Amino acid sequence: MTRGALVRWLQGLEAHELGEVLRRRPDALTAPAPGDLSQLAARLSARAAVAEVVATLPLPALQVIEALARLGEPPFPRARLAETLGREPDDPEFDATLRVLSQRALVWPAGDELWTSSYLLLDAAARNPPEEPFEPVPPAPALVPADRAAIRAATAESAAALLEYTAGLLAEAAERPLARQRDGGVAAREHARLAGPLGLDEALVAHFADVVLHAGLLGPDGAHLQPTTAYPDWLDAPPAARLARLLSGWWGGSPGPGRSARDLIEPDQAKALRRVVIRVLHDLPPDTAVAGADSLAPLVRWTAPLTAREVADLPAAVEGVLAEAALLGVCALSAADTFAVGPLGRALADGRPVAEVARTLLPEPPPPDPLRVRPVGSVVTSDDPELLDEVAAALGLERFAPTVAGSRESAADALAALRAAGYRPVSDGPRVTLRRAPAPVSARPADQRARPKPTVDPGELARRLAVPMQRNASPLEQIRHRAPQLRPEQAQLLADAVEHGTPIWIRYVDANGRASERVIEDAELAGSVIEAWCRLRRDDRAFTLDKIVAVARPRE
Repeated sequence: MTRGALVRWLQGLEAHELGEVLRRRPDALTAPAPGDLSQLAARLSARAAVAEVVATLPLPALQVIEALARLGEPPFPRARLAETLGREPDDPEFDATLRVLSQRALVWPAGDELWTSSYLLLDAAARNPPEEPFEPVPPAPALVPADRAAIRAATAESAAALLEYTAGLLAEAAERPLARQRDGGVAAREHARLAGPLGLDEALVAHFADVVLHAGLLGPDGAHLQPTTAYPDWLDAPPAARLARLLSGWWGGSPGPGRSARDLIEPDQAKALRRVVIRVLHDLPPDTAVAGADSLAPLVRWTAPLTAREVADLPAAVEGVLAEAALLGVCALSAADTFAVGPLGRALADGRPVAEVARTLLPEPPPPDPLRVRPVGSVVTSDDPELLDEVAAALGLERFAPTVAGSRESAADALAALRAAGYRPVSDGPRVTLRRAPAPVSARPADQRARPKPTVDPGELARRLAVPMQRNASPLEQIRHRAPQLRPEQAQLLADAVEHGTPIWIRYVDANGRASERVIEDAELAGSVIEAWCRLRRDDRAFTLDKIVAVARPRE
């Protein structure tokens, strides 16, 4: 029944207030856009969407949700919640926390009461959260002054070293493929073998091997790992583009074998922790550094409590992330155990293109001699340049000339890949000649294929949904508008049931055309649906107004 309460709250918002909710809940804006507030409420209260938003909440907002879960079922008296948290109902910090939740449509007010989604309460109770003091103010880490120029120089030096060592590691792998572990990483014996040529210890070899794996530059080939087809283009790219690919792989990947955080956090939580740590550093005052992971860990816990709870030793895991970030040039180790975020880390945290920032940090190399050496497993030729363009894009081939492309795969493997993709190649030793196959018949017209989904502007959608008629219309007016198939006296009976909570009989036709007769009670109007207790199903049910075909008083 909480969806009806959510619809009523949304109806009471001004357009700019509804727009603020939508900007914080982009999950509700996927195309097609919700057509009314009832559809919007359904999206805002969807269990998966709610769980994703809860995962981003800071500690005090999560503590409010968990306190509500201990209180039972909505609605909740605001004063009782405040008492549970040890605050007065008009406490500014308590009020600010509730505002964070209402701006995300997770908890919303109705007079002196609070409502929330049943799914949110169920999931909170299932986590068995710890009982801890309400903590509305973030902890302050120990900060020391930091020299911006020194941070920039240190991160540039680390980034340049990253490019040097990863290029060396990939060159070694191209010459002699690396043994592969069962979990997909580079075998430990290879760390020892590569340590000498690269001039690194084994732990750093393992770290850089993971970086190139996550960047898609090193991939499986049976029991071994070797450079992927992306490697030659990466090697020829400018330093800034090469660095951007490596950092994107780290930002979006999970710790693999050899990572310092490997034994401290589950892989599916690693990306979340990594992003929280860097964003927390990013949000610290300018020209400051944090004195140690132990000092930063409480703020990480406050910022992302659900992520932090998954880590047995949070300070050690935070230290591992900071150590990785310093090796990659994302942050700088400015003194003993003192870390500051650098320009590359700020770009990652802001979602800005890393390559643009990297160009300002890394010197451009001198132009190479006009000579190139490429490893090629087979050559693919075709008299049709357009066909070769298509195949090269689909299979990652490298173009040497309008009618010639190269593949790192052997001729046999290249033939198999081309045939699997629907082409008709012919083998000629190490050369593969390609002919165009007949075009497949599409089941859909060409103008209906691959249409991009339209984007929805939060402000525009809010102005369309938050109209005065929707906020002020009586139940009878709304029912007449939403259920024109009902006779006037039937619409009046249904409106009376909504206003007084009395039982009412309905005939309902579901989306599959199946008709059923129900007696419902405690009905609530939620936009285009009626939410009520159904005697037939002995549970709460939602009935779309335009599918209610008859209404009458129940026979007692």
